[in-house]
Amino acid sequence: MLTTVIIVLSLLLLILACITGALWVSRKHLTTQVSTLTIERDEARNRIEASGSEVSELKTQLELARQELTQKSAAFEQAQTQSRETFATLANETLNKTSEQFLQLAKKSLESENKDAAAALEQRKQAIESMLKPIREQLENHAKAVTEMEKNREGAYQGLRQQITGLLESQQHLSQTTTQLSTALKGSAGTRGRWGELALKRIVELAGMVNHVDFDEQVSIWKGNDQQRPDMVVRLPADRNIVIDSKAVGENYLKAMECDNEQDRTELFRLHANQIEGRVRDLSRKDYTTGFTHAPDFVVLFIPGDSFLTPAMIAKPTLVEDALSRNVVIATPTTLVSLLKVIAMGWREEQLAENAQKVTEQATVLHERVATVIGHMEKLGKSLDTAVSHYNKMTSSFESRVLVSTKRLEEMGIKSAKKLPDALPELEAAPREMRTTESISESSDKTDGD
Repeated sequence: MLTTVIIVLSLLLLILACITGALWVSRKHLTTQVSTLTIERDEARNRIEASGSEVSELKTQLELARQELTQKSAAFEQAQTQSRETFATLANETLNKTSEQFLQLAKKSLESENKDAAAALEQRKQAIESMLKPIREQLENHAKAVTEMEKNREGAYQGLRQQITGLLESQQHLSQTTTQLSTALKGSAGTRGRWGELALKRIVELAGMVNHVDFDEQVSIWKGNDQQRPDMVVRLPADRNIVIDSKAVGENYLKAMECDNEQDRTELFRLHANQIEGRVRDLSRKDYTTGFTHAPDFVVLFIPGDSFLTPAMIAKPTLVEDALSRNVVIATPTTLVSLLKVIAMGWREEQLAENAQKVTEQATVLHERVATVIGHMEKLGKSLDTAVSHYNKMTSSFESRVLVSTKRLEEMGIKSAKKLPDALPELEAAPREMRTTESISESSDKTDGD
Protein backbone atom coordinates (compact mmCIF):
# COMPACT_ATOMS: atom_id res chain seq x y z
CA MET A 1 0.00 0.00 0.00
CA LEU A 2 2.85 2.38 0.81
CA THR A 3 4.52 1.57 -2.53
CA THR A 4 1.35 2.62 -4.40
CA VAL A 5 1.33 5.99 -2.62
CA ILE A 6 4.98 6.55 -3.49
CA ILE A 7 4.35 5.72 -7.18
CA VAL A 8 1.39 8.14 -7.35
CA LEU A 9 3.39 10.93 -5.72
CA SER A 10 6.26 10.28 -8.14
CA LEU A 11 3.90 10.61 -11.12
CA LEU A 12 2.54 13.88 -9.75
CA LEU A 13 6.05 15.21 -9.27
CA LEU A 14 6.94 14.16 -12.83
CA ILE A 15 3.89 15.96 -14.25
CA LEU A 16 4.73 19.08 -12.23
CA ALA A 17 8.31 18.94 -13.47
CA CYS A 18 7.11 18.69 -17.11
CA ILE A 19 4.81 21.67 -16.68
CA THR A 20 7.55 23.67 -14.99
CA GLY A 21 9.96 22.77 -17.77
CA ALA A 22 7.51 23.82 -20.45
CA LEU A 23 6.93 27.15 -18.70
CA TRP A 24 10.67 27.62 -18.31
CA VAL A 25 11.24 26.91 -22.04
CA SER A 26 8.46 29.36 -22.95
CA ARG A 27 9.95 32.02 -20.72
CA LYS A 28 13.37 31.45 -22.17
CA HIS A 29 11.88 31.79 -25.61
CA LEU A 30 10.27 35.08 -24.55
CA THR A 31 13.55 36.24 -23.08
CA THR A 32 15.23 35.43 -26.36
CA GLN A 33 12.57 37.39 -28.19
CA VAL A 34 13.07 40.32 -25.79
CA SER A 35 16.78 40.23 -26.51
CA THR A 36 16.07 40.09 -30.21
CA LEU A 37 13.67 43.02 -29.93
CA THR A 38 16.20 44.95 -27.94
CA ILE A 39 18.73 44.38 -30.68
CA GLU A 40 16.18 45.36 -33.25
CA ARG A 41 15.39 48.46 -31.18
CA ASP A 42 19.01 49.35 -31.13
CA GLU A 43 19.17 48.81 -34.85
CA ALA A 44 16.02 50.87 -35.20
CA ARG A 45 17.55 53.68 -33.24
CA ASN A 46 20.45 53.49 -35.48
CA ARG A 47 18.14 53.53 -38.41
CA ILE A 48 16.16 56.33 -36.76
CA GLU A 49 19.25 58.26 -36.55
CA ALA A 50 19.86 57.29 -40.07
CA SER A 51 16.31 57.63 -41.05
CA GLY A 52 13.85 59.60 -38.96
CA SER A 53 10.91 58.24 -40.80
CA GLU A 54 11.35 54.77 -39.42
CA VAL A 55 11.53 55.87 -35.77
CA SER A 56 7.85 56.09 -35.11
CA GLU A 57 7.29 52.70 -36.74
CA LEU A 58 9.99 51.13 -34.68
CA LYS A 59 8.59 52.71 -31.54
CA THR A 60 5.26 51.27 -32.40
CA GLN A 61 6.74 47.85 -32.97
CA LEU A 62 8.69 48.16 -29.76
CA GLU A 63 5.56 49.08 -27.85
CA LEU A 64 3.75 46.18 -29.39
CA ALA A 65 6.61 43.93 -28.49
CA ARG A 66 6.54 45.20 -24.94
CA GLN A 67 2.80 44.68 -24.70
CA GLU A 68 3.17 41.18 -26.13
CA LEU A 69 5.95 40.48 -23.67
CA THR A 70 3.81 41.78 -20.83
CA GLN A 71 0.87 39.65 -21.93
CA LYS A 72 3.04 36.60 -22.33
CA SER A 73 4.61 37.23 -18.93
CA ALA A 74 1.15 37.58 -17.38
CA ALA A 75 0.01 34.47 -19.23
CA PHE A 76 3.09 32.62 -18.02
CA GLU A 77 2.49 33.69 -14.43
CA GLN A 78 -1.18 32.77 -14.71
CA ALA A 79 -0.29 29.40 -16.26
CA GLN A 80 2.29 28.85 -13.55
CA THR A 81 -0.28 29.73 -10.86
CA GLN A 82 -2.86 27.45 -12.44
CA SER A 83 -0.29 24.69 -12.70
CA ARG A 84 0.54 25.05 -9.04
CA GLU A 85 -3.11 25.07 -8.07
CA THR A 86 -3.84 22.09 -10.33
CA PHE A 87 -0.85 20.18 -8.93
CA ALA A 88 -1.92 20.99 -5.36
CA THR A 89 -5.50 19.92 -6.10
CA LEU A 90 -4.39 16.73 -7.81
CA ALA A 91 -1.90 16.01 -5.05
CA ASN A 92 -4.53 16.56 -2.34
CA GLU A 93 -7.12 14.42 -4.14
CA THR A 94 -4.60 11.71 -4.82
CA LEU A 95 -3.33 11.83 -1.26
CA ASN A 96 -6.88 11.75 0.14
CA LYS A 97 -7.88 8.82 -2.08
CA THR A 98 -4.67 7.05 -1.35
CA SER A 99 -5.05 7.64 2.37
CA GLU A 100 -8.66 6.45 2.30
CA GLN A 101 -7.74 3.34 0.33
CA PHE A 102 -4.81 2.76 2.64
CA LEU A 103 -7.08 3.11 5.67
CA GLN A 104 -9.65 0.76 4.16
CA LEU A 105 -7.02 -1.78 3.27
CA ALA A 106 -5.43 -1.38 6.67
CA LYS A 107 -8.85 -1.78 8.28
CA LYS A 108 -9.60 -4.93 6.25
CA SER A 109 -6.16 -6.32 6.97
CA LEU A 110 -6.56 -5.49 10.65
CA GLU A 111 -10.00 -7.11 10.74
CA SER A 112 -8.64 -10.22 9.01
CA GLU A 113 -5.70 -10.33 11.37
CA ASN A 114 -8.06 -9.82 14.31
CA LYS A 115 -10.22 -12.71 13.10
CA ASP A 116 -7.17 -14.91 12.60
CA ALA A 117 -5.83 -13.84 15.97
CA ALA A 118 -9.21 -14.54 17.60
CA ALA A 119 -9.37 -17.98 15.94
CA ALA A 120 -5.78 -18.71 16.94
CA LEU A 121 -6.52 -17.48 20.45
CA GLU A 122 -9.59 -19.74 20.63
CA GLN A 123 -7.55 -22.69 19.38
CA ARG A 124 -4.85 -21.96 21.92
CA LYS A 125 -7.49 -21.61 24.59
CA GLN A 126 -8.99 -24.97 23.65
CA ALA A 127 -5.54 -26.53 23.47
CA ILE A 128 -4.66 -25.12 26.89
CA GLU A 129 -8.00 -26.31 28.28
CA SER A 130 -7.42 -29.78 26.81
CA MET A 131 -3.93 -29.79 28.34
CA LEU A 132 -5.21 -28.56 31.68
CA LYS A 133 -8.20 -30.92 31.76
CA PRO A 134 -6.18 -34.05 32.72
CA ILE A 135 -4.25 -31.99 35.26
CA ARG A 136 -7.53 -30.65 36.66
CA GLU A 137 -8.95 -34.18 36.81
CA GLN A 138 -5.78 -35.46 38.44
CA LEU A 139 -5.92 -32.64 40.97
CA GLU A 140 -9.58 -33.43 41.68
CA ASN A 141 -8.79 -37.12 42.00
CA HIS A 142 -5.83 -36.26 44.18
CA ALA A 143 -8.03 -34.06 46.33
CA LYS A 144 -10.59 -36.87 46.61
CA ALA A 145 -7.82 -39.34 47.37
CA VAL A 146 -6.39 -37.02 50.00
CA THR A 147 -9.85 -36.59 51.52
CA GLU A 148 -10.45 -40.33 51.44
CA MET A 149 -6.96 -40.92 52.81
CA GLU A 150 -7.65 -38.46 55.59
CA LYS A 151 -10.89 -40.28 56.40
CA ASN A 152 -9.10 -43.62 56.29
CA ARG A 153 -6.30 -42.19 58.39
CA GLU A 154 -8.78 -40.98 60.96
CA GLY A 155 -10.48 -44.37 60.85
CA ALA A 156 -7.12 -46.12 61.05
CA TYR A 157 -6.09 -43.93 63.97
CA GLN A 158 -9.37 -44.72 65.66
CA GLY A 159 -8.88 -48.41 64.94
CA LEU A 160 -5.27 -48.14 66.11
CA ARG A 161 -6.41 -46.52 69.32
CA GLN A 162 -8.90 -49.33 69.82
CA GLN A 163 -6.24 -51.91 69.02
CA ILE A 164 -3.78 -50.27 71.39
CA THR A 165 -6.46 -50.17 74.05
CA GLY A 166 -7.28 -53.80 73.37
CA LEU A 167 -3.57 -54.63 73.36
CA LEU A 168 -3.12 -52.95 76.71
CA GLU A 169 -6.11 -54.82 78.07
CA SER A 170 -4.78 -58.05 76.56
CA GLN A 171 -1.36 -57.35 78.04
CA GLN A 172 -2.91 -56.78 81.43
CA HIS A 173 -4.96 -59.94 81.03
CA LEU A 174 -1.87 -61.80 79.80
CA SER A 175 0.09 -60.53 82.77
CA GLN A 176 -2.64 -61.74 85.10
CA THR A 177 -2.85 -65.05 83.25
CA THR A 178 0.93 -65.43 83.33
CA THR A 179 0.91 -64.80 87.04
CA GLN A 180 -1.89 -67.34 87.49
CA LEU A 181 -0.08 -69.80 85.21
CA SER A 182 3.17 -69.36 87.09
CA THR A 183 1.32 -69.92 90.35
CA ALA A 184 -0.41 -72.99 88.89
CA LEU A 185 2.85 -74.45 87.56
CA LYS A 186 4.39 -73.99 90.96
CA GLY A 187 1.42 -75.78 92.49
CA SER A 188 0.47 -79.44 92.47
CA ALA A 189 1.42 -81.92 89.74
CA GLY A 190 -2.28 -82.44 88.90
CA THR A 191 -2.72 -78.76 88.11
CA ARG A 192 0.33 -78.76 85.86
CA GLY A 193 -0.89 -81.91 84.12
CA ARG A 194 -4.35 -80.45 83.46
CA TRP A 195 -2.78 -77.32 81.99
CA GLY A 196 -0.63 -79.45 79.66
CA GLU A 197 -3.68 -81.42 78.48
CA LEU A 198 -5.61 -78.23 77.68
CA ALA A 199 -2.63 -76.82 75.76
CA LEU A 200 -2.37 -80.09 73.80
CA LYS A 201 -6.06 -79.99 72.84
CA ARG A 202 -5.81 -76.38 71.65
CA ILE A 203 -2.80 -77.24 69.47
CA VAL A 204 -4.60 -80.21 67.89
CA GLU A 205 -7.71 -78.14 67.17
CA LEU A 206 -5.50 -75.39 65.73
CA ALA A 207 -4.13 -77.97 63.27
CA GLY A 208 -7.67 -78.48 61.94
CA MET A 209 -8.44 -81.82 63.60
CA VAL A 210 -11.79 -82.79 65.14
CA ASN A 211 -12.32 -84.71 68.36
CA HIS A 212 -13.61 -88.30 67.96
CA VAL A 213 -12.95 -88.00 64.20
CA ASP A 214 -9.22 -87.34 63.85
CA PHE A 215 -8.20 -87.90 67.47
CA ASP A 216 -9.47 -89.22 70.82
CA GLU A 217 -8.68 -88.06 74.33
CA GLN A 218 -8.03 -90.14 77.43
CA VAL A 219 -8.32 -93.50 75.66
CA SER A 220 -8.15 -96.34 78.21
CA ILE A 221 -6.19 -99.47 77.26
CA TRP A 222 -5.36 -102.53 79.36
CA LYS A 223 -1.99 -104.23 79.59
CA GLY A 224 -2.63 -107.26 81.68
CA ASN A 225 -4.15 -106.01 84.89
CA ASP A 226 -2.72 -102.53 84.43
CA GLN A 227 -4.84 -99.76 82.89
CA GLN A 228 -3.05 -97.20 80.72
CA ARG A 229 -4.63 -93.97 79.55
CA PRO A 230 -2.61 -91.73 77.19
CA ASP A 231 -3.68 -88.12 76.92
CA MET A 232 -4.44 -88.35 73.18
CA VAL A 233 -4.40 -90.79 70.26
CA VAL A 234 -4.16 -89.30 66.74
CA ARG A 235 -5.35 -91.46 63.86
CA LEU A 236 -3.13 -91.87 60.80
CA PRO A 237 -3.85 -93.23 57.31
CA ALA A 238 -3.69 -97.02 56.90
CA ASP A 239 -5.16 -97.43 60.43
CA ARG A 240 -1.99 -96.26 62.13
CA ASN A 241 -1.94 -94.27 65.36
CA ILE A 242 0.22 -91.80 67.24
CA VAL A 243 0.05 -91.68 71.01
CA ILE A 244 0.65 -88.26 72.61
CA ASP A 245 1.31 -87.74 76.30
CA SER A 246 1.48 -84.25 77.74
CA LYS A 247 4.00 -83.56 80.47
CA ALA A 248 4.08 -80.13 82.10
CA VAL A 249 7.69 -80.21 83.29
CA GLY A 250 8.11 -76.59 84.31
CA GLU A 251 8.86 -76.52 88.03
CA ASN A 252 12.67 -76.39 87.81
CA TYR A 253 12.46 -74.16 84.71
CA LEU A 254 10.45 -71.52 86.59
CA LYS A 255 12.84 -71.67 89.52
CA ALA A 256 15.78 -71.19 87.17
CA MET A 257 14.14 -68.20 85.49
CA GLU A 258 13.65 -66.54 88.89
CA CYS A 259 17.19 -67.33 90.04
CA ASP A 260 19.83 -64.57 89.94
CA ASN A 261 22.85 -66.81 90.46
CA GLU A 262 24.19 -68.14 87.17
CA GLN A 263 25.61 -71.32 88.71
CA ASP A 264 22.35 -72.13 90.47
CA ARG A 265 20.43 -71.41 87.26
CA THR A 266 22.64 -73.82 85.32
CA GLU A 267 22.08 -76.52 87.93
CA LEU A 268 18.30 -75.98 87.83
CA PHE A 269 18.33 -76.25 84.00
CA ARG A 270 20.26 -79.54 84.35
CA LEU A 271 17.61 -80.83 86.76
CA HIS A 272 14.95 -79.66 84.28
CA ALA A 273 16.64 -81.68 81.50
CA ASN A 274 16.86 -84.73 83.78
CA GLN A 275 13.15 -84.37 84.54
CA ILE A 276 12.30 -84.40 80.81
CA GLU A 277 14.61 -87.39 80.30
CA GLY A 278 12.78 -89.18 83.11
CA ARG A 279 9.44 -88.58 81.36
CA VAL A 280 10.96 -90.06 78.18
CA ARG A 281 11.98 -93.23 80.03
CA ASP A 282 8.52 -93.51 81.59
CA LEU A 283 6.83 -93.32 78.17
CA SER A 284 9.19 -95.85 76.60
CA ARG A 285 8.45 -98.33 79.43
CA LYS A 286 4.68 -98.03 79.03
CA ASP A 287 4.88 -99.82 75.64
CA TYR A 288 1.67 -98.51 74.12
CA THR A 289 2.22 -100.79 71.07
CA THR A 290 0.50 -103.73 72.77
CA GLY A 291 -2.60 -101.74 73.64
CA PHE A 292 -3.75 -101.03 70.08
CA THR A 293 -4.85 -103.25 67.22
CA HIS A 294 -2.41 -101.39 64.97
CA ALA A 295 0.66 -100.59 66.99
CA PRO A 296 1.76 -96.93 66.99
CA ASP A 297 5.00 -96.13 65.26
CA PHE A 298 6.21 -93.91 68.06
CA VAL A 299 5.06 -91.97 71.11
CA VAL A 300 5.05 -88.18 71.29
CA LEU A 301 6.05 -86.43 74.50
CA PHE A 302 4.34 -83.03 74.38
CA ILE A 303 5.93 -80.22 76.36
CA PRO A 304 3.46 -77.25 76.43
CA GLY A 305 6.02 -74.51 75.76
CA ASP A 306 8.87 -74.00 73.30
CA SER A 307 10.86 -72.16 75.94
CA PHE A 308 10.79 -75.26 78.20
CA LEU A 309 12.79 -77.40 75.75
CA THR A 310 15.56 -74.96 74.74
CA PRO A 311 17.39 -74.71 78.10
CA ALA A 312 17.02 -78.49 78.58
CA MET A 313 18.72 -79.12 75.22
CA ILE A 314 21.48 -76.68 76.17
CA ALA A 315 22.00 -78.53 79.43
CA LYS A 316 21.80 -81.93 77.68
CA PRO A 317 22.48 -81.63 73.90
CA THR A 318 21.71 -85.34 73.20
CA LEU A 319 18.27 -85.15 74.80
CA VAL A 320 16.28 -85.37 71.54
CA GLU A 321 18.50 -88.12 70.03
CA ASP A 322 18.26 -90.21 73.18
CA ALA A 323 14.47 -89.86 73.12
CA LEU A 324 14.29 -90.94 69.46
CA SER A 325 16.35 -94.03 70.26
CA ARG A 326 13.55 -94.97 72.69
CA ASN A 327 10.84 -94.31 70.01
CA VAL A 328 9.80 -91.12 71.78
CA VAL A 329 9.53 -87.82 69.92
CA ILE A 330 9.79 -84.68 72.06
CA ALA A 331 7.42 -82.05 70.63
CA THR A 332 6.69 -78.46 71.56
CA PRO A 333 3.65 -76.47 70.30
CA THR A 334 5.56 -75.34 67.19
CA THR A 335 6.83 -78.78 66.16
CA LEU A 336 3.57 -80.50 67.10
CA VAL A 337 1.52 -78.15 64.89
CA SER A 338 3.80 -78.97 61.95
CA LEU A 339 3.53 -82.69 62.70
CA LEU A 340 -0.25 -82.59 63.00
CA LYS A 341 -0.60 -80.57 59.79
CA VAL A 342 1.43 -83.22 57.98
CA ILE A 343 -0.84 -85.86 59.51
CA ALA A 344 -3.93 -83.89 58.42
CA MET A 345 -2.48 -83.65 54.92
CA GLY A 346 -1.95 -87.41 54.98
CA TRP A 347 -5.58 -87.87 55.96
CA ARG A 348 -6.67 -85.71 53.03
CA GLU A 349 -4.44 -87.66 50.66
CA GLU A 350 -5.92 -90.89 52.02
CA GLN A 351 -9.43 -89.57 51.45
CA LEU A 352 -8.50 -88.47 47.93
CA ALA A 353 -7.08 -91.92 47.25
CA GLU A 354 -10.28 -93.53 48.55
CA ASN A 355 -12.38 -91.20 46.41
CA ALA A 356 -10.21 -91.96 43.39
CA GLN A 357 -10.70 -95.69 44.02
CA LYS A 358 -14.46 -95.19 44.27
CA VAL A 359 -14.44 -93.14 41.05
CA THR A 360 -12.50 -95.93 39.34
CA GLU A 361 -15.00 -98.52 40.54
CA GLN A 362 -17.95 -96.39 39.42
CA ALA A 363 -16.28 -95.79 36.05
CA THR A 364 -15.84 -99.55 35.60
CA VAL A 365 -19.51 -100.15 36.40
CA LEU A 366 -20.52 -97.33 34.04
CA HIS A 367 -18.34 -98.77 31.27
CA GLU A 368 -19.96 -102.20 31.68
CA ARG A 369 -23.45 -100.68 31.62
CA VAL A 370 -22.68 -98.57 28.54
CA ALA A 371 -21.36 -101.67 26.77
CA THR A 372 -24.58 -103.53 27.68
CA VAL A 373 -26.77 -100.67 26.39
CA ILE A 374 -24.77 -100.53 23.15
CA GLY A 375 -25.38 -104.27 22.65
CA HIS A 376 -29.12 -103.76 23.15
CA MET A 377 -29.08 -100.82 20.73
CA GLU A 378 -27.31 -102.89 18.08
CA LYS A 379 -29.93 -105.63 18.44
CA LEU A 380 -32.69 -103.00 18.24
CA GLY A 381 -31.15 -101.53 15.08
CA LYS A 382 -31.01 -104.93 13.43
CA SER A 383 -34.63 -105.55 14.45
CA LEU A 384 -35.69 -102.21 12.95
CA ASP A 385 -33.84 -102.99 9.73
CA THR A 386 -35.59 -106.36 9.52
CA ALA A 387 -38.97 -104.75 10.25
CA VAL A 388 -38.45 -102.15 7.49
CA SER A 389 -37.51 -104.88 5.02
CA HIS A 390 -40.60 -106.93 5.94
CA TYR A 391 -42.79 -103.83 5.67
CA ASN A 392 -41.51 -102.99 2.19
CA LYS A 393 -42.02 -106.59 1.05
CA MET A 394 -45.57 -106.60 2.45
CA THR A 395 -46.47 -103.29 0.72
CA SER A 396 -45.05 -104.54 -2.57
CA SER A 397 -47.06 -107.75 -2.29
CA PHE A 398 -50.19 -105.83 -1.31
CA GLU A 399 -49.88 -103.48 -4.27
CA SER A 400 -49.30 -106.26 -6.81
CA ARG A 401 -51.91 -108.69 -5.50
CA VAL A 402 -54.62 -106.87 -3.54
CA LEU A 403 -54.60 -103.21 -4.63
CA VAL A 404 -54.72 -104.06 -8.37
CA SER A 405 -57.79 -106.25 -7.90
CA THR A 406 -59.49 -103.58 -5.82
CA LYS A 407 -58.84 -101.00 -8.58
CA ARG A 408 -60.59 -103.29 -11.03
CA LEU A 409 -63.66 -103.32 -8.77
CA GLU A 410 -63.72 -99.51 -8.96
CA GLU A 411 -63.62 -99.77 -12.75
CA MET A 412 -66.66 -102.07 -12.52
CA GLY A 413 -68.52 -99.35 -10.54
CA ILE A 414 -68.06 -100.67 -7.06
CA LYS A 415 -66.91 -97.74 -4.95
CA SER A 416 -67.11 -96.53 -1.34
CA ALA A 417 -66.88 -93.14 0.33
CA LYS A 418 -63.13 -93.53 0.80
CA LYS A 419 -60.72 -93.40 -2.11
CA LEU A 420 -58.01 -95.98 -2.50
CA PRO A 421 -54.42 -94.68 -2.80
CA ASP A 422 -52.47 -95.28 -5.95
CA ALA A 423 -49.59 -96.84 -4.02
CA LEU A 424 -48.47 -97.44 -0.46
CA PRO A 425 -45.47 -95.49 0.86
CA GLU A 426 -42.22 -97.39 0.98
CA LEU A 427 -39.80 -96.96 3.88
CA GLU A 428 -36.31 -96.16 2.68
CA ALA A 429 -34.75 -95.05 5.97
CA ALA A 430 -32.48 -97.48 7.72
CA PRO A 431 -31.09 -97.37 11.26
CA ARG A 432 -27.71 -95.61 11.47
CA GLU A 433 -24.88 -97.92 12.29
CA MET A 434 -23.05 -97.10 15.49
CA ARG A 435 -19.48 -95.93 14.93
CA THR A 436 -16.49 -97.46 16.61
CA THR A 437 -14.52 -95.58 19.22
CA GLU A 438 -11.65 -95.22 16.74
CA SER A 439 -13.83 -93.48 14.15
CA ILE A 440 -15.34 -91.23 16.82
CA SER A 441 -11.84 -90.24 17.97
CA GLU A 442 -10.76 -89.53 14.39
CA SER A 443 -13.77 -87.30 13.68
CA SER A 444 -13.24 -85.50 17.00
CA ASP A 445 -9.59 -84.88 16.09
CA LYS A 446 -10.61 -83.49 12.69
CA THR A 447 -13.15 -81.17 14.33
CA ASP A 448 -10.53 -79.92 16.80
CA GLY A 449 -8.10 -79.38 13.92
CA ASP A 450 -10.63 -77.29 11.98
